[in-house]
Amino acid sequence: MSAVLAPSPAPWPHRLALAMVVAAIPLLLFGGSVTSLEAGMAIDGWLVLERGRGDHFLFFYPVEKWFRDVGTFVEHTHRLFGSLVGFLAIGTVVATFLGRRRRAERALAAAALAAVCAQGAVGGFRVLENSPSLAFLHGAFGQAVFALLAATAVGLSPRWGAAEAAAPRERTDLGRLALGTCGFVYSAVFLGAWLRHSETPSALAAHLVGMLVAATSVLALARGLKAGAQDEGGRPELRSARARLVALLSVQLALGVLSFLVLYVRAAPAVQELHDSLFPTLHVLFGALLLAQCVVCAMWSGRWAPSVVGGRA
Repeated sequence: MSAVLAPSPAPWPHRLALAMVVAAIPLLLFGGSVTSLEAGMAIDGWLVLERGRGDHFLFFYPVEKWFRDVGTFVEHTHRLFGSLVGFLAIGTVVATFLGRRRRAERALAAAALAAVCAQGAVGGFRVLENSPSLAFLHGAFGQAVFALLAATAVGLSPRWGAAEAAAPRERTDLGRLALGTCGFVYSAVFLGAWLRHSETPSALAAHLVGMLVAATSVLALARGLKAGAQDEGGRPELRSARARLVALLSVQLALGVLSFLVLYVRAAPAVQELHDSLFPTLHVLFGALLLAQCVVCAMWSGRWAPSVVGGRA
């Protein structure tokens, strides 16, 4: 008698979640440019733009105004990509609730949508209130939202579903190290957002210390992932996760040095041109990518690392 194969999970939840992550990358790029160029108030209004001067609905903003200057272009493009991520988050929830039955998958999709809505609301109120504090919160929270979107894409993937069916999730020393690394990396990201919005020497010093601690923790995690991947019970996911982690850390540190040179040497005291914002903006983007990769490592570390805990094989 042939074995009965379990039906494959519906593919659309993962596809939409992956599209959501991909769309969030240019969202972060343009959001970083908005901060670098201080263009957060280039367009007044939120859903209805420029009240009393056209009253344009967000999605029907005239093209000639969209391209009138650099600040307006990056700010409006950032909002459009934010809307796209929001629509994809809604689609992910609908597809997950229709095509998946597991509570964990539905909870991930719902959490991603809630986080995207909260982040959009903070951005909108930042404009309506012209609040620097909300601008800082919007920048810092956005990195955590991106990490959650990445976790959602992994949690809805066929590979993750197969891994969960094969072995129960458990706490491991490597998993705890990965979670701690997530905390250290996010602390550095948070301090970086403080630096970008305050530009004070104390914020710069705190961010540098935070990056040093985060880099040390990431390297320790990379060593743990290498040990887990080489173990008899290790899995390819740990090996590929380690490679991405080391690559992202290397690029992020290089971008940090280049950003310092641009912001404090070349373009001081302020960035006014789009090309001057390139390295600081990429530094923000790769910080988000590094944080997201740490979260993914934490997910896989709890799934595959049997020998890392208590010497088990």
